[in-house]
Amino acid sequence: MIIITTGSRYIDIDAYASCIAYRELLNLQGIPAKAVTTAKLNESITDSLLQLNTKLDEYQKNEQEEYIIMDVSNKDYFDKIVQEDKIIELIDHHVGFEIYWKGKLKERANIELIGAVATIIVERYEKANLLNKMTQDVAYLLMSAILDNTLNFKAKITTTRDKSAYEKLKNIVGNDSNYAERYFLECQKGIENNLMNAIQNDTKLEQVNLIIPYVFAQLTIWDKSNILENISIICEELQKFGDEWMMNLICLKEGKSYILSNHEMVKEKMENLMENKFYGDVMVLPEVWLRKEIIKKSFIALKYEI
Repeated sequence: MIIITTGSRYIDIDAYASCIAYRELLNLQGIPAKAVTTAKLNESITDSLLQLNTKLDEYQKNEQEEYIIMDVSNKDYFDKIVQEDKIIELIDHHVGFEIYWKGKLKERANIELIGAVATIIVERYEKANLLNKMTQDVAYLLMSAILDNTLNFKAKITTTRDKSAYEKLKNIVGNDSNYAERYFLECQKGIENNLMNAIQNDTKLEQVNLIIPYVFAQLTIWDKSNILENISIICEELQKFGDEWMMNLICLKEGKSYILSNHEMVKEKMENLMENKFYGDVMVLPEVWLRKEIIKKSFIALKYEI
């Protein structure tokens, strides 16, 4: 049995959709597979998506199982069920571990900087000539993943491949022109209903390099107003993970990112990296930035300094 899974702390819509859609593709090809996670689902996986007929599988340990990893390539953050020596494939869009996995998995390691892993999965369906077999429910999951991970195609990481994949999915679901707005408004509702839980479910705890703090949270919302009113609560919550923290608050309505932190060294590093200034505990960036784009920029900066 092939187990398709992802990270250990939380699972977002890109990982969720990609695991389920890839399971469906393998099953269409006659390959037994299950989509499994033991991690928490974050607010990018809305109630509407959870009510679709296609869902994750229950996990039952099998000594013969092999693993396909989605949307994560740092082995320290794999789901706890994963045994590294039994990984047969890895698909990710986060930089930093390409050489390691190419050495272990060769062509079965697909790590590339692209808007969403979901885009790669759509391309896999197309390559297998099975796009016409994709269900509407799977298409909605993948559409949501591409929207979320490209910030409605406003993120710098967005590629023509992401846009092309989304158009193919739209053809499957039919006429649903306002889906993007519906999806993001539902995400925001979920965040506002339980802000602290939303923060916990999308906080990256990893010392990726000397610039990025160990605690790096991210929230994507339509309108920032209600969230920024709670900045003191956000500071208190993130300091539970560590003193050096920051949050990337993405406001799609304005097309801006708000970087939050109350740690002076983090502020100084971010001001140097982003060539901008904090006013109080908030830095306003004139366009949207994804967490992974900020991390990529920090790696480039460090390489240049060296």
